[in-house]
Amino acid sequence: MKKFMQNYNVYLTPLSPIHIGCGEDFEPTNYVIDNETLFNFEPSHLMLNEREKTDLLNTVNRLDLLAIQRFFLNHKDKAIANSYYFADVAEGLAQDYKNQVGKVSQRESDGNKVINKLSIERTAFLPLQHLPYIPGSGFKGALATALLDQAHQAKNNPKVNAKDHSHLLKEYIGEFEKSKLRHVKFSDFIPQSLAESKVYYSLNFKKKLGKTDGKGRAMALRRECISMGQYRAFQSELTLTKSQNTFSLTELIDALKKFYLPVFKKEMELLQTRNLVSVQYVKSLEKLISLPKVALIRLGKNGADSKTYQGENIAQIKIRGANGTPPMFKDSSTTVWLAGTSSAQQTDLLPFGWALIEVDPTTENKALKTWCEAQPKSKFDRSEILAKREAQKAEQARLQAEAEAKRLAEQQAEKEKLALLDSLSDNQRLVEAKLVEWNSQERKPFTVSPIFSEAKKLLEDAQQWNKEDRHYLYEKLDPTKSNEGLQKYVDGLSGFSNLKAKSAVEFKKLRNKLVTE
Repeated sequence: MKKFMQNYNVYLTPLSPIHIGCGEDFEPTNYVIDNETLFNFEPSHLMLNEREKTDLLNTVNRLDLLAIQRFFLNHKDKAIANSYYFADVAEGLAQDYKNQVGKVSQRESDGNKVINKLSIERTAFLPLQHLPYIPGSGFKGALATALLDQAHQAKNNPKVNAKDHSHLLKEYIGEFEKSKLRHVKFSDFIPQSLAESKVYYSLNFKKKLGKTDGKGRAMALRRECISMGQYRAFQSELTLTKSQNTFSLTELIDALKKFYLPVFKKEMELLQTRNLVSVQYVKSLEKLISLPKVALIRLGKNGADSKTYQGENIAQIKIRGANGTPPMFKDSSTTVWLAGTSSAQQTDLLPFGWALIEVDPTTENKALKTWCEAQPKSKFDRSEILAKREAQKAEQARLQAEAEAKRLAEQQAEKEKLALLDSLSDNQRLVEAKLVEWNSQERKPFTVSPIFSEAKKLLEDAQQWNKEDRHYLYEKLDPTKSNEGLQKYVDGLSGFSNLKAKSAVEFKKLRNKLVTE
């Protein structure tokens, strides 16, 4: 008897960079790039001192974007120490960041500054684990595209009109209680280990070479992508519930193969003809997608061709007109988006979004694993960065604790000083005020020191004070103790008892007289 519910473990291996949009960007106010590694941080969590906090607040209040960019660049070490998300960065993009951050890119004719905002589109991520992932809804959408195309082909591929498309959408992914896919449930594809991502340029190229060059009109974008070549890096659970209209696992896999394999082959032929991708790379993928017990799928932002009905004159893709001309509708797009390591790159590019899935594999896929092991790996050691970050955070915490202890000690000393002053007589307060004043003056030999002269004058005036005040002054102006008493403010008093200079002799007499009963 067939089970009411069947569960399968689905593993995904990226064959090319995959970008799953999440509506968030990295901005130069929450990331820095160092040694081709992006460090993402929360600005409010940086351990800034009071002066740095004031500088940042003033810069923000001035709405000076360039100065804000420069601030975080200048405090890169603190940003790195407090970062919680890391990504590799393509070589050219890292160099562009270094050349552009905090600088004016150009000036318009009216003198206004044009600023590089240097934003990077983030791929979907798990906020607690700080790792990229693939939402189950996105995967199911890619599967739905294959099933919709299959259903459309069953009707001999008529040209799609809005009514037909709306009907198919409603039938397969429309109202939940009536949708054919309601019995097919994919959980999110969660990283099995520390899944890696990399920031690429997303470059637009014409499918047909133009008279001047093959670049499309669209501006180069910066996108974080799940890195390719991560063997079975993501896992999901597929649940099929029993129903009259339930798709079997075999039917789902067949739908993926029938839709995505032709799309892949057609695109790779085009890209090789245009010399945009490496022939060796394409051949290696062709071997992988022909392996048994695997299925090809395309995910995320990768262009319109793999998200539409297949066949000539079937789909209607809106193509924007140049220079304000009306848009056109064609059965395929006129440009492709490819991942590049620099904004000027035109060869050895990578397509977006391709991945292999395996369902309940019982053995290692040696060919796929070998290919993954041969792919370029992350240039940073996450464990080393985390260890270094923890060491830096510990050092910052130690310095912060020392600074706080010093502040509290100074606060306590000031409190004790005020309490002492409150307990002193007027004459004793006068003595303390003089000591504070002398502490800020230049030390000189007693023979030429204004401080020594003032101290002598103070001894003369104090002869009329009461006994307690005289004894207080006697101790405070002790010239015999090294680096204490008067020697803190006046040089040349070492061996004071044996000094023969007239001023020294007079000073001794006046001081001794204070305690003579």
